[in-house]
Amino acid sequence: AKATPAGRHEAGSAAVAGAAAAAEQAASLTGDMAAAFGGDEGGFLRTAAPAQMPLREAEAGLITDQQQEEIDAQRELDESAAGPALPTEAPAPAQAVATHSFEIEAAQVEHVKARCLPHALNYPMMEEYDFANDTANKDLEMDLKPMAQLRPYQEKSLAKMFGNGRARSGIIVLPCGAGKSLVGVAAACRVRKSILVLCTSSVSVDQWRMQFKLWSTIPDRNISRFISESKEMWQGDAGVTVTTYNMVAFSGRRSEEAQKVMDAITSREWGLMVLDEVHVVPAHMFRKVIGITKAHCKLGLTATLVREDELIADLNFLIGPKLYEANWLDLQENGYIARVQCVEVWCEMTPRFYRAYMSKEYAQLQQALYVMNPNKYAAAEFLVRYHEQQCGDKVIVFSDNVHALKEYAIAMRKPFIYGPTPLHERNRILYAFKHSSEINTIFLSKVGDNSIDIPEANVIIQISSHAGSRRQEAQRLGRILRAKQNTRKGEYNAFFYSLVSKDTAEMVYSARRQQFLIDQGYAFKVITKLSDSNSKYQGTEMETDVLKKLLAARADEAGIEELPLGADDLVEQGAKMLRAAPKKAPKARRVKGSMAALSGAAGLSYREYATGKGKEEASKKKRHALFAGRKRL
Repeated sequence: AKATPAGRHEAGSAAVAGAAAAAEQAASLTGDMAAAFGGDEGGFLRTAAPAQMPLREAEAGLITDQQQEEIDAQRELDESAAGPALPTEAPAPAQAVATHSFEIEAAQVEHVKARCLPHALNYPMMEEYDFANDTANKDLEMDLKPMAQLRPYQEKSLAKMFGNGRARSGIIVLPCGAGKSLVGVAAACRVRKSILVLCTSSVSVDQWRMQFKLWSTIPDRNISRFISESKEMWQGDAGVTVTTYNMVAFSGRRSEEAQKVMDAITSREWGLMVLDEVHVVPAHMFRKVIGITKAHCKLGLTATLVREDELIADLNFLIGPKLYEANWLDLQENGYIARVQCVEVWCEMTPRFYRAYMSKEYAQLQQALYVMNPNKYAAAEFLVRYHEQQCGDKVIVFSDNVHALKEYAIAMRKPFIYGPTPLHERNRILYAFKHSSEINTIFLSKVGDNSIDIPEANVIIQISSHAGSRRQEAQRLGRILRAKQNTRKGEYNAFFYSLVSKDTAEMVYSARRQQFLIDQGYAFKVITKLSDSNSKYQGTEMETDVLKKLLAARADEAGIEELPLGADDLVEQGAKMLRAAPKKAPKARRVKGSMAALSGAAGLSYREYATGKGKEEASKKKRHALFAGRKRL
């Protein structure tokens, strides 16, 4: 606008017209949003009422009354000199760009995000955090150490997150062993606000705390853990809290100390929330964490963006879109992760075990029978001995079946870790496995699927799995994906063995499980006969003893491990937990017992006491002087 009274008038008129158009657009937008979300009964769409627009510049305080009179007089002279106005085409109205803000109730946030997805309104919402201009939350004095050198794919993933100078919520997918923890620490150092890290287990909490201390300059007083063994809270205005999904999502009664820490977590605003193994978030109990905590930006990290219950799409509105995904084979060719040889070993079922497997009487023990197949044990024993003695490798044996886990480990005299193993015992076994040459093989149940950092391991033998879970197959492979040193280019430096009993349901599950890794470019080599191990224990006393013990065990004792819901370690819930389907009642089981046990008198014997027949004889006995004057009853 020109610096003249007339110019100011033209500018003021344009501003009035633009404001009026913006007010109409705001009202229209509010009406459309309310209609799209099924009305505004909840009152969570609120916009400011449009203000009364001034018609004259003097009323708006832009010029004085004397200047307004001069403008009006000049306008009348111009109109009289110009004569009648010629009909001209009306100019196209300028499109006003306006920003509208409205408040959404916390309980409706997830619903609003879901309705904005492409399959609904097709207005996907983008969460961005302007952390540089956030003065309400205190800064955290934390930077990356000079030794922390980011790899090209890590820098690219962070560039997708901080591309426009703001922190964008979303998911970064990197293979296990490719440095997801360093990406999370680097993002925290960039935001430099209070950080909340959510993990799947207590062991993972300790590892994340160590990663922050390894790669960043954060002081010890500004980082804390919140697990069942340690309920801490950092000191100062900002800090880093590392905890588990279960500790935050737990809805039962807490101790006074735990409730105090939990109140501190839910009452503050977090600059960044890092969700490790983010594929677990869609589970019913873990998605509550998103609503309980308040974070400006959410960063999800995972190696397997896949679930068997098809709920992985919910992460688009729970966390955000996928920001970056690295190709596994590209990282393998560049030496950033190990070069893995995947092998499927077929093990013949022994005749006695196969007859029991086909029998209807032992239908509930089918899974335990093909896992405890003596030929499978012989193959596992051969592979463990070969890699320990011939190659000097570190071996992890996985088994979801706890009965098989214990039997295999005890028979081979190896340590094992499963659900009830205390945290200090787990750490002791893992430390010895990493640093001692005496322990080169450990047995793990499903508690070792996620977030256990064992870079020394380079061999995995899988004897039991969770049906056809593609995610579990990839997660277990990830335990040996960390780059290995002193290896020649092009040669395999890690091995993944999956032992499968032939002609059983396990072969069907195995084909399903391998699908994710095949999509990533991996290929499985099939071995139908492993040395002479297929007949080593057939027809021996060991086969007889194992079969008797297995058939005598209850179905729950010989089945898949069920971790308690209140434990720190992750329990994959899936669709059954989401639908809250009641568990089937266990079938009746006949056992040999006794009437004494049924009446609660087990361990007691029946005795007869003297009645009236012996009272006369008892009365003749000499009594103590203290009771001499008392009558007998």
